[in-house]
Amino acid sequence: MHRLCLSTVLALWPVMAPADAARGPTPLQANTLEDLRWQARPVVVLGPDAQVADQVAALQEHTQQLTDREVVILTDGPGADALRDGPGFHVLLIGKDGGVKMRSTTPVAADDILS
Repeated sequence: MHRLCLSTVLALWPVMAPADAARGPTPLQANTLEDLRWQARPVVVLGPDAQVADQVAALQEHTQQLTDREVVILTDGPGADALRDGPGFHVLLIGKDGGVKMRSTTPVAADDILS
C-alpha cells in the first residue's frame, strides 16, 4: 500500500488554509478529507493565526513520528466550518475512517496524537 509522506502531503495539500495570500496555501478543496480517508490521519488545527502557527510548529517538532503514523496537518480555512464546534481554537484528530477521534480546545502535544 502506498504510504503518504508528511512533507509531501504538506507541500501538495495545504488544504484547509485560508485563501488569503498571507499564509500562501490554496483554499480547501471540497473532497480533501474524503481523499485522505484510509490514507492518512488528518490533524486539523482551527482558530486564530498565532495559535494555529504555534500548534503546527509544536507538532512539526515530531515530524518523523507523525510521518510513521501517517499523520498530516491541515490548517484553518473556509472549508473548515463543518468541523467547528463553536468559535475559538480547536484541534481535531480524524482517523483513517474519517471519524473524529479527538477534539480539543487547547493545544495538543504530539504524544496525545501518537498514542
